[in-house]
Amino acid sequence: MHTMSTTITKAFLMDAYVRKSLSTWAIEKKFGIPRSRVYSLLKRYDIMPRTIVQSHVRYARADFSGDLCDKAYLIGFAIGDLRVRKHNGPQSGTISIGCGSTKPAQIRLITNLFSKYGRVWKGKPDKRGAINIEAFVNTTFSFLLPGICDYHWCIKHKKHFFAFLGGFTDAEGSFFISNNQAFVSWGNYDSKILRFIKTGLEKFGISTPKIYTDSLKGLVGSHGYARNENYHHLSCVRKEVVWTLLKELDPFLLHEDKRVKMTCLRKNLIMRRTQS
Repeated sequence: MHTMSTTITKAFLMDAYVRKSLSTWAIEKKFGIPRSRVYSLLKRYDIMPRTIVQSHVRYARADFSGDLCDKAYLIGFAIGDLRVRKHNGPQSGTISIGCGSTKPAQIRLITNLFSKYGRVWKGKPDKRGAINIEAFVNTTFSFLLPGICDYHWCIKHKKHFFAFLGGFTDAEGSFFISNNQAFVSWGNYDSKILRFIKTGLEKFGISTPKIYTDSLKGLVGSHGYARNENYHHLSCVRKEVVWTLLKELDPFLLHEDKRVKMTCLRKNLIMRRTQS
């Protein structure tokens, strides 16, 4: 063990301070080396001291991979279902990504998406059975923050657009069968997002009907709150359109429940083809 009387090597500091991420406090406590001496040796050995923000990170984190399909998916998913903010203020080096859900598949999905990048906290179910989940990641995820988050670039390439739509579908999409017809539908209070989706689908050869807007602004829902805006819907029901849409979405859908429902829609379409 190193003590104050022994020579502190660069290799020791690279192992303790850099690789194991021990703080100067932890090094002093564990090895008996004063923090002032640790700092002077870091400077002598050209080892960059951690910033105040980095020093307050208690759990290992990894940078976002940079994969554009992953980025497009996360943007679509975040717009639809996630609360993203700087944790503990605008100068923080931590981004908090969270939501509450009664669906176990949703909680598993969020865990799988972010656990490789940082700590994921899960609360206990509340009276409704909803679980709050929150991931703590570094600032390489700043592209998900409100005011920074931009999805318009996704329409330039087909795979990026459908990765975005896959994320949005996992969050806000619906697969259902009504009157023996398979539907794929999206809803949101922001009509601009649905217009973007409609434009992208048509750019890549999938025709869509008009966006439907309800007239329920001001209606008090079951949760006891009045709706601030009308809600917008975009639905696809034509057999050929739904079949093509499911094929394009298949590589990007990650939500277990949505994948089960996608299989049900495909079975419906196959059955209707054999009957026609």
